[in-house]
Amino acid sequence: MPKAVLIGHSYGTDLASRFCLRHSDRVAAMLLMCGPFVGDWRTGYRAERGRRMSAAQQERLRALEELPHRTEEQEVELLTLAWFTDHADPERGWHWAAQGAQRRRPVNWAMNGELGREGHADPLDEHLAELRACLPSRAELLGGADDPRPVSALASLALRLDLPLTQIEGAGHEPWWEQPYTVRAHLRRFVQGTVGA
Repeated sequence: MPKAVLIGHSYGTDLASRFCLRHSDRVAAMLLMCGPFVGDWRTGYRAERGRRMSAAQQERLRALEELPHRTEEQEVELLTLAWFTDHADPERGWHWAAQGAQRRRPVNWAMNGELGREGHADPLDEHLAELRACLPSRAELLGGADDPRPVSALASLALRLDLPLTQIEGAGHEPWWEQPYTVRAHLRRFVQGTVGA
């Protein structure tokens, strides 16, 4: 049976981990980028996200989130406000978030809510010992050093899974935007080291 090289980003790292738990015999290697985040990482994330936003931006985001229905323009504004803090550079982050808010749509909020509830009902935190036991011999963590989600949470996960963690300086939650050459080199090295290309 052919094996796959799994590379997951953000929520994709949760999916990759759960796939590995169920089908470890089908995983040749696994690179987890900017996740999964386990434990109480949200407290630090919310604090850092708030620090990166002005009071007016925080208030506007709350107001948009509370609307029962949003226009297209309001949805773009909400997503831009929600995403720009993911980047190390706030000015460039705003530009990238605004672009993404136009392209990465529509957001399926109902599905997001359902996935969130499923994650809370069966947290990955409770499967880390099992995951560590079934990881492929080649597995790594990669994260942006300036991700508002605390990199300390990734460092803790790396210890629990006994995996190497590479932190990319000057990069946030989508490190390929701010450090494209570094990310590309890392991905190439990882994949080539696995498939021998």
